[in-house]
Amino acid sequence: MRPFLVINFFTKNKFTLASIFIFVALAFIAYLPDYRIGFLDGWWYLDWVSRFDLPRYILQFVDPVNITQGYRPVQGLYIWVLYAFFQFNSDGYHFAHIVLHAANSILLFAITRRLARNWRIGLLAAFVYVALPLYSLAVFWHAVVDPLAAFFYLLTLFFWTRYLELERRREYAAAFVAFLFALLSKEIAIFLPLMLFLIERLFFPRTLSARAIARRYALFLAPLAPYVALVVAVQSHGEFVSQFGFQFGPQMLVSLTNYFAALAFPWLTARPTDWLAFAWLAFAALIFLFVAWRLKNTRLIFLALFAALNIAPLTGFPLDYFGTRYLYLSVMASAVVFALLVQFALTRFSARRMTAPLIAGALALMSVSNGAQIADAAAGLAEYTRQLRVPFRDIARAHPTFPPDSYLYFVYSPYTPLSDLQGFFLVRYGQSLIVSGTEDFEPARLRAHANSFVYYFDADSRPHEINVPANEPAFAPALPLEFNAPIRLEGIEIVNPIIRRGDPLIVLLYWRATGKIEKDFSVFAHWLDARGNMLGGADTAPRQGNAPTRQWKLNQLVVDALTLPIENSSVDGNPFQIEIGMYDQNTLERLSFVDANGVPFADKVVIDGIRFGD
Repeated sequence: MRPFLVINFFTKNKFTLASIFIFVALAFIAYLPDYRIGFLDGWWYLDWVSRFDLPRYILQFVDPVNITQGYRPVQGLYIWVLYAFFQFNSDGYHFAHIVLHAANSILLFAITRRLARNWRIGLLAAFVYVALPLYSLAVFWHAVVDPLAAFFYLLTLFFWTRYLELERRREYAAAFVAFLFALLSKEIAIFLPLMLFLIERLFFPRTLSARAIARRYALFLAPLAPYVALVVAVQSHGEFVSQFGFQFGPQMLVSLTNYFAALAFPWLTARPTDWLAFAWLAFAALIFLFVAWRLKNTRLIFLALFAALNIAPLTGFPLDYFGTRYLYLSVMASAVVFALLVQFALTRFSARRMTAPLIAGALALMSVSNGAQIADAAAGLAEYTRQLRVPFRDIARAHPTFPPDSYLYFVYSPYTPLSDLQGFFLVRYGQSLIVSGTEDFEPARLRAHANSFVYYFDADSRPHEINVPANEPAFAPALPLEFNAPIRLEGIEIVNPIIRRGDPLIVLLYWRATGKIEKDFSVFAHWLDARGNMLGGADTAPRQGNAPTRQWKLNQLVVDALTLPIENSSVDGNPFQIEIGMYDQNTLERLSFVDANGVPFADKVVIDGIRFGD
């Protein structure tokens, strides 16, 4: 490029370049505390990308059978690229998310400037948006798709507005490609064809025949039917629908009202519960609708529709599912409305010398306040992830390495979810170390590995290790056994039949519901001396009371761990027995085991040969 062309480019675009610099700087300054958080959930993506070869990894994201959240292959591609560059370095993932966020702010600036035909409105909208606390979790959390989906959503709008201005095929093609990426990033892109049509009708009005309109939008409508089929296939077994439940009905309006209350005051970081938030929403909505009606401005209604459609799929879920991060895209409408208000003030009071300095000062104070809120939210998340890492840190200090074929099993981790423990150990030790626990609906099979380590937690939530040698017998009776209720005891694993002093005896029980269970039953475990005298016992509902038998799902395995604090003095150092069974919580009547003909033969199983050792 010739020198004078370079000078001309920077002169002509100096405001654009300066604006881009401001948005990037604000994004990185506001989200600098992000790096203290580390990885936050979403470990399954790192597990897949580090364990699968590329064809198997692609299949994980394109085959609906494998997908339990949403049909989002582009997110899988994004994680694959990040892993190729950063491996398990969380800073790289946070950097990429902040870059995406800055890019979205730049796209908001470009689109708003073009639609409003006003450079300052675009600048103000992006300036307000780039550091709003409302959606900060979406930027903090590397595993969520909101910034990525918003990028392709906005990119579609950007190229579409360029196409409407220039009527060139390459902009049309670019808009369509961006639309496909948006569609394969998140379900909200299904509303994009409507948004494109409204943008043309409201901002670039022209006379087109019905045939010309159909030809223009046919390509964008064509993928929707197969895409909806894929989404339905995924959600038929999706974890969000099964966990929270999705319903059409009046509760959708309640959910929508809560989301709009957050949009009306986008400095919140949690669901609004104070009546003032809803009073403000009512006041702001009345003013907004009055202005739109008074000015006959349908473009304002377009903003409200943009915000509503991008949260519409969420309104069928209960309020327990509410999350401000889902407003990452919708809150751009709030930022544009704010920019319009500032523009109105600057125009209305332009004759007053202090108007511009006062507004600039207010915007600067708002930016500082927003940054402080984001920093506070990041500090809270950083402390949360630090606490999650505490048991992992203690174990990692004791084990700089683990021997080959090592298996770690966690019994009722009180604070750190098993998925996080699996992620921490994956990042530190790689795929060679297998981590499981009572949160998995699978038998432990401790003695199938050369080195098994079981971790239980004391009253202070500190992990304690039990080494389970592969050659140590389990002393389990012949199983499965059927009760005279629709419950089957499928297996028992005695973690430590030779108990180290100071350790409890840990027993893993595997239950399964073979039919509908009408009552709640408790599990008993009694320890007896060699003569059958009872020395102590423990009674509890399954899984520490968290899995009442009436709530068991048909044929789903229930992993129930008993941690029994047996003192050596109670058995005088001699071998002893454990008897295990179930009883009705109301009548205290024991369930009986029955044979193939339904004839009762015992009301307990007895495990012999348990003793203390060094």
